[in-house]
Amino acid sequence: MDFPEALQIEVTNRCNFNCLMCMRRVWDAKPSDLDLDLYEKIAQSSFSRLNRLILYGLGEPLVNPYLLEMLKISRSYLPEGSQIILSTNGSLLSPHMAEEMLKRIGVDSISFSIDTTDLAKLGWIRAGSKPKIIMENLQYVAGIKNDARRPFKLVAEAIVMKDNFKDLPQLVKSLAETGVDCILVSHVVPYTEDVFRRSVYTTLSKPSFAITEPCLKSGWALVNEACHELWSPMYGVNTELKAAETIKKLWEKADESGYWINLSSLFNSTSKIELIDQIEECFHESKKVADEYQIDLRLPSLYPDAKMRSCPYVDAKATVVRSDGKVVPCLEFAYSHPMYINTHVKHVREVILGDLRKEELEDIWNKESYVTFREIRGNFAKNIPWCGDCSYSTNGGCYFTETSESDCRANEPGCSECVYSVRLAQCNI
Repeated sequence: MDFPEALQIEVTNRCNFNCLMCMRRVWDAKPSDLDLDLYEKIAQSSFSRLNRLILYGLGEPLVNPYLLEMLKISRSYLPEGSQIILSTNGSLLSPHMAEEMLKRIGVDSISFSIDTTDLAKLGWIRAGSKPKIIMENLQYVAGIKNDARRPFKLVAEAIVMKDNFKDLPQLVKSLAETGVDCILVSHVVPYTEDVFRRSVYTTLSKPSFAITEPCLKSGWALVNEACHELWSPMYGVNTELKAAETIKKLWEKADESGYWINLSSLFNSTSKIELIDQIEECFHESKKVADEYQIDLRLPSLYPDAKMRSCPYVDAKATVVRSDGKVVPCLEFAYSHPMYINTHVKHVREVILGDLRKEELEDIWNKESYVTFREIRGNFAKNIPWCGDCSYSTNGGCYFTETSESDCRANEPGCSECVYSVRLAQCNI
């Protein structure tokens, strides 16, 4: 039977931070650590067939007191060449922990969450953190790279929003000089309206924007004029249909290209679109710095593209184990939570595929429902609608945008507003 290539295990959903943009601020999940006996059971039955083991979820892995023991277990069951990837906020990775994990046990990739070099701002974004300690721990890890048992990659993960995107070029320079090998940049995932307001992207497809750009300055006046033209004959007035024809031609051009046009969202997003121009320049400057220092900088998209979508977890043949042993398809479906997207609140429901306390991973992976889930998302753009280009999603009244239970093409669950599918947000898997 088929089997996943990558397994992401949430060793805890507890965290010592209260980050501004974290899902943990809006959920009601029960705090828990993955049981060590269950971890060993999973390792015995599954690790020998994996290419990658990813140890992080929606908590801070180092909060679990058995993490070092879990790493030792992992090394004893993983085949030669398989990677262990760990993501941390960096606060608890003391020199002693770093020595154990990196020099003795052997982790192949370790990521620190660092969003800016402005320590005061970092402390505000990563509420509850001590930025000075994070930076000291990062520098220590960079200093032992040449002494590690196995060569490891040092990664930094940064989330950009209005508050810190201008810091990115300096952040890239500072991290490169510290010894970081790779920087993974992601836009913020908006779990609240406040975070949505801080985001620096739009969910409108770039081709749709390009088609309508010449008319954006007219704004709602264009729609009002078109309505006036169409209604005038009812009052005995014949008016030339200039505005109505303009809108009709926009739709025809979009339809020829295979896109939709969400005029209301386009007109309401002009300030965000102007901001994206600044983001683009900032990304360009950051890329220049990364090229100069020869480090890997992975930037997110500036605009989505409805025809260029995919599921990172399906592409990577990856699945997720929650800290209670339940299997879920991705972190976004790991727990029920609200999300603020396309100017509306969406209630995302958890998607439980199985329970490793009672079942084997191979059996869960090959369940008909999970196989169908992956097959549909294997051709994402064809099978899954994109709500960002649909006026129903942003103007309200669309039943399918209220929850994630299904979309307007009867796919269950619905992934039609997933910002990961369009690379606005990025996964470290």
